[in-house]
Amino acid sequence: MALVQCNGGSCRLRQTLGVPTNWLSLLNPLRCEAQKFVTTHFPCPPSRANFERMTVLHTHIPRSTGPIELRDLGPNGRPLGTRADCYDGSPWELHRGELVRQMSSNGIHSILMFLLGTLFRTHARDGHDVMGDVYCELIDPDETLSIRAPDVVLARSVKRLKDGPFQGIPIVAVEIRATQSKKQLEEKVKLYLEHDWPCIWLVHAERREIEIVTPDAAPVVYRHGTDVPLVPELDKYELKRIPVAALFDKEKFKSFCDGWVHQLAAARAHARSLRSVLDARKFVVATDVYQRIVTTKDIEALERWLVLAATATSAEAFERSVQADAHA
Repeated sequence: MALVQCNGGSCRLRQTLGVPTNWLSLLNPLRCEAQKFVTTHFPCPPSRANFERMTVLHTHIPRSTGPIELRDLGPNGRPLGTRADCYDGSPWELHRGELVRQMSSNGIHSILMFLLGTLFRTHARDGHDVMGDVYCELIDPDETLSIRAPDVVLARSVKRLKDGPFQGIPIVAVEIRATQSKKQLEEKVKLYLEHDWPCIWLVHAERREIEIVTPDAAPVVYRHGTDVPLVPELDKYELKRIPVAALFDKEKFKSFCDGWVHQLAAARAHARSLRSVLDARKFVVATDVYQRIVTTKDIEALERWLVLAATATSAEAFERSVQADAHA
C-alpha cells in the first residue's frame, strides 16, 4: 500500500474557504449548523498527510529555495522540486520530482469542497477522520517523491506518532474538476491508483456528475437523476446512497446531512414507542412487519402505526393494517 504524508491545511476546509459573498448568503444557515456539528464531533488533525499508512505532519514554515525559474527541468519539462517547496499555502505540488502549480479554487470548487467535507464528516464512522485540501506524500519504489493535494480525504485509524506526525489509512480521496485541467487530474488519479488508494471521487462541477474510480474496476459515472453509492465507512447514520443532484443543490443537500441525522433519530424514537405499545399489549408480529417498523424512516407512517398499535383488536389486525398501509 502507498505511503502518504499530509503536511498541513487539514483545517483549511472549515476556516479559509474562498466562497464568494453571494454564495455565502445562501449557505450561511447550512454552514453554521454543519460547522457546529463538525467542530463538536469531528475535530480535524492539526495538519497535512503520508498514505500507506497516512502520515499527517505539522505545518512547516516556508523557506527560500531559490527562484523556481532557475531550476533544472525534469523529463516532462517542469522544474524539479523537493519537500521544501510544498509548505502550507504553497502554490506548488510535486509530481514525481517535478513541480506542478496548484490551480486556485473558484467559488463552485470551494462550495463543493465544503459540502463534500460536511457530508463525509457527518456520516463517517467513529475512528475515521476527514481532512480538506491536504498534502499527501506518495513515494515510488525507486524513492521518487510526489506530494499531491486532494480536495477531501476520508481516512481511518488516524493516530499520533511519537514526537509529531499522525498516521492513518486512506479510504476515499475527492478531486473536484472545476479549475484543474483534464490532464492534471488524470495524472493525479493515475498516481493514486498506482499507490493503491482504494477509491477516488472525481466531481465534475460543470457537468454536475460524479465519477468513481477504483483500482480493480472501470470508472463509473453517476449523472443527474442517479444516486451515488457511499463506501461502508460512511454508514454511521445508515445512509447508503445520495442523489447526485443533492451534491449540487444546498436545499436538497441539507436533507442528507443534519436533516438526515435528525430524521433518523426521530424515526428511531417513534419505533421504540411503537415497540413498547406492542409489548405492553403482548402483540407478537411477523418478522417482516417488525423489520419494516425498525428500518423505516417515514415519520408519518410510524405515527399511523403507533395509533394502530394502540387501537387494533389483535396482533393480526395490526399486521394487516401495516401491510395494507405499506402497499397503499
